[in-house]
Amino acid sequence: MSNYEGIIGACVFNYEGRVAYANENMQLDVQDLRTILGAWNGEYQSFIVKHIAFLTAMAEKNGFVAINPDGAVSLIVGTGKGVWFVSCFAPMDQDKNGIMRECIQAAKLLETSVSVFDV
Repeated sequence: MSNYEGIIGACVFNYEGRVAYANENMQLDVQDLRTILGAWNGEYQSFIVKHIAFLTAMAEKNGFVAINPDGAVSLIVGTGKGVWFVSCFAPMDQDKNGIMRECIQAAKLLETSVSVFDV
């Protein structure tokens, strides 16, 4: 994700909602994770994460981008096989499609590695 210095928060979690990594700006609680996974599964077109409203703007097989209607921030999530999810907050003016591709790639790399919870 180093290609995008504008990323302001990142979190890696699995489908069961266990967080493997989160920086200070993206400490997600259980409800936030459930909401993101619900949006991932198409249950929500609009939703709230960390008290910020989002609308799903783009969704594809391995990723989605949600934007804040006020233009404050975007939420970008990617996965490989639906095991690990790599998510981040980025300013609205960042390359959201490029960041989503990096999230997907990072998740695929995690899925081929030893579980971070086994360390």
